[in-house]
Amino acid sequence: MADVLRWFVLLCGLSFSGIIIRLLLRHKISARNSVVWLLSAAIILGLSAYPSWFNHLAWMLGINYPPTLLFLLSTLVLLVMVLHLSIQLSIMNEKIRQMAQHIAISDLEQQELAHADKQAPLPRELPAQREWLQ
Repeated sequence: MADVLRWFVLLCGLSFSGIIIRLLLRHKISARNSVVWLLSAAIILGLSAYPSWFNHLAWMLGINYPPTLLFLLSTLVLLVMVLHLSIQLSIMNEKIRQMAQHIAISDLEQQELAHADKQAPLPRELPAQREWLQ
């Protein structure tokens, strides 16, 4: 690897690490997610310091063109990250749905208590409204 390219990859790795640390300090990224990104930056730094290791790994796996291994590994890592984020999104959607239902039920109970205090007849909701709450 040419020295200019090695310094460029090193600069990219350091910049990437700095950005991740800055996002972590500003609470823009969770600590759990930042570990994956910092590990990625460490791999970039390792490749810039010892590019022959990557070539040797590609040769051991029977890959004649080492950049092919780089694209394969990058694609696999991105697929795993997308799957992980999809799982997190599904969990958050379920929690939001449950919270919205809880708030709706609490609002209904507050309305019932307010009407009971006034001793006025309670307005009955439509069956469709009750189904939405469940």
